[in-house]
Amino acid sequence: MPVNGPELRDIHVPQISMWWPLAPGWWLLLALLVAGIAVLTVILRRRAAWRRYVDASLAELREASVRHAEKGDALAFAAVASQLVRRVARTRDPHSVTLAGAAWRDALAAMTPDFDVAALAALDEAKYRRDTDIDVVTTARTVEAWVRAAMRRRPSHVPA
Repeated sequence: MPVNGPELRDIHVPQISMWWPLAPGWWLLLALLVAGIAVLTVILRRRAAWRRYVDASLAELREASVRHAEKGDALAFAAVASQLVRRVARTRDPHSVTLAGAAWRDALAAMTPDFDVAALAALDEAKYRRDTDIDVVTTARTVEAWVRAAMRRRPSHVPA
């Protein structure tokens, strides 16, 4: 058989992986995705740690409620609840520790503007009265709600 020209072989397409090497745009997108996941992880871990901190702060209040249910000592409950409110207020506004009466009530109201703080301010006086007649269940709920609301906001002494 006569040869009319050069002998040609079949064309073979080289095997290139679909995943490698990636174009620069994909690398940038991947880097942004990894950075976003890292930031989200840090935010969620901080939020979970803050929730644990708030729950640990409220553990003493829950224990005082249980002790009141067992022994009926409203004075001890009022002291623990008032102390918790004072501690949380001190973390929000360090100058609030020295306040009493109407100034204390105003400071509590300033920390949580949409909250009725009359029961919390009354705790400060109830812890010194022997014949304290407070509704422990309602007061415990009020203190817990106020603590959660106060700890949710930024402290007033920290610039934004």
